[in-house]
Amino acid sequence: MNFELNINKKDVITIILVSVVFFGIASWNVGSIQYPVTNWQSTQPESFYVNLGGMQNVQTVYFWVESGNASVTIYSGSHGNWTSVGNLILQPSGTDYSVFEQCTINAVTQFLSFDVQPTNYDSRPDFYWSVPNPSDRLPSPFIQISEIGLQGQNNKQIRILTITGENTTDPTLSKLVDEQSKLQIPPDYMSKMYFDEVYFARSAEQYLHGQIPDERTHPPLGKLIQASGIAIFGETPFGWRIMGVIFGTLLVPLMYLIGKKLFGTWIAGFSAAFLFTFDFMHFTMARIGTVDTYVVFFSLLSQLFFLVYFMKVIKDGWKTSVLPLFLAVIFFALGVSTKWFTIFSALGMLALLAAYRIKSVKKLKASLGEKYVAFFNYPFFLLLGFIGLAVVIYFATYIPDMLAGDSFGSILNLQNAMAGFMSGTVGQNSSTPWWSWPLMIGGPNLSVPHWFDITYLPNNVDSTITTMGNPAVWWIGFVCVLTLAVIVVYETGLVQKFAKYLSGQKLRAQNKLRLELPAVYIVVVFFFSWLPYIVITRSTYIYHFYLSVPLLCLATTYFINKYWNTRLGKAAAIALFVSVVILFIVFYPVISGMPAPVTYIHKLKWLPGWFFAP
Repeated sequence: MNFELNINKKDVITIILVSVVFFGIASWNVGSIQYPVTNWQSTQPESFYVNLGGMQNVQTVYFWVESGNASVTIYSGSHGNWTSVGNLILQPSGTDYSVFEQCTINAVTQFLSFDVQPTNYDSRPDFYWSVPNPSDRLPSPFIQISEIGLQGQNNKQIRILTITGENTTDPTLSKLVDEQSKLQIPPDYMSKMYFDEVYFARSAEQYLHGQIPDERTHPPLGKLIQASGIAIFGETPFGWRIMGVIFGTLLVPLMYLIGKKLFGTWIAGFSAAFLFTFDFMHFTMARIGTVDTYVVFFSLLSQLFFLVYFMKVIKDGWKTSVLPLFLAVIFFALGVSTKWFTIFSALGMLALLAAYRIKSVKKLKASLGEKYVAFFNYPFFLLLGFIGLAVVIYFATYIPDMLAGDSFGSILNLQNAMAGFMSGTVGQNSSTPWWSWPLMIGGPNLSVPHWFDITYLPNNVDSTITTMGNPAVWWIGFVCVLTLAVIVVYETGLVQKFAKYLSGQKLRAQNKLRLELPAVYIVVVFFFSWLPYIVITRSTYIYHFYLSVPLLCLATTYFINKYWNTRLGKAAAIALFVSVVILFIVFYPVISGMPAPVTYIHKLKWLPGWFFAP
């Protein structure tokens, strides 16, 4: 079928170039490919010592911890003559996974001894009480360590040559020091899981091992997609993040196609794709091993096919092919199978379709009952069938859970638990209200940008990852959305109609509608994707605004496209493009994790609610 996207050679070249740019900057240093993957584990106290081959000035000891919890006492000296030089807890947070812990010892020695005392480890997620898991186990002593690393003077790695057990013949102790060449010292986000990766990336690994995942507050599809990257590149930071980069890259041509479909011009496609490419949130969310980027991808793909169908209906009537509508519902189903939040933007599209249907039915010369029946005639009865198929697709994504031992009845009950979690009162100090997101404003005690990770490195340098919007994209885009909203309200005469209704005056038919479909579409879908968070009672964060960001870009695109052929309009658009790129470069250290001086990071705090590092 011809979807009438009208893509030419210039469009293809533009899409490829902008996509390559995004993939290049997003995949750069997204995570380590070389990463320790062999693990030593124990449920009993263990003591062992390592040989450094000669006297070394050891500044810091690192433990790469896969899972579990333990207290560790570190000694320097020699066998039978040890002196305590440090203590640490390997898992301060019981739900952490694939992270590193460190202890500063400042010891000159050839040998280091370690007493490891496994303590009670609660493998259940923080939300286990709300979303139960058949694989949940009560806390018990357990520790699983991937590797021990040492940092010497000048922040250089000191290699461990051998490891020997004290009063033990455990042959698996060698796994603690068998991957010294894979360590990053000093480590940062490249060598660990951060933020909600400890839920999503961990669950992706569990799917690969045929286990029921720990994270069950969201459906399985996103974690299954993530698992494919891990299957190819291994259980490494690169492996659990690369699929996000790939899907983030695919979002660029999607934005281009939607812009081109809405406005029909090259500059519209380019503007939509360009603004989204250099948005901070798109960049940061594509690089973290969570599932939000997949949600936006499926949502935009659904929106693209909806637009193909909706614009065809407006042009040719309701007898047009429903294949694009069918595909829109299928991709909506895939989005919901990743996170339920896809429903919000889909409700906006459904509202547009229903409103246009009502407008068509009102023209019929028939009784009210006949009009009611006509409303559900072709293609609306087919739409109900499509939604039924979407439900089947949704539950089909739980097949890996059932193969791992879960029952269908348990999965049905899980949906109620998930709904309870979403509508619950789980809260965190780092959450932010919905109204603060588009303007990224907040008081001293409200950090609107959400930090994902901060690693304190030597020489007053930090590695920090924060999710927020590009000010030139969000602030200008929000103003454009509000402007379009005023235009839509004015052109539809909603205010006048409401005022007349309150005063009891008779409503008159509107003059010929001057509304443009792109304006209506952008306004309706934007507010449907954003405003439902008003009624969500659990913690919400600025990255929940991710689904609305493409609409900000399209709102700005509306005005760029409208005034591009004027000298002032073209100059303003080019200035905006340049500003977007400059801001991306300026803020790159705090959205990418690139080590940067703390003094520079602090200069980026433009507003009281912006926090990047202490």
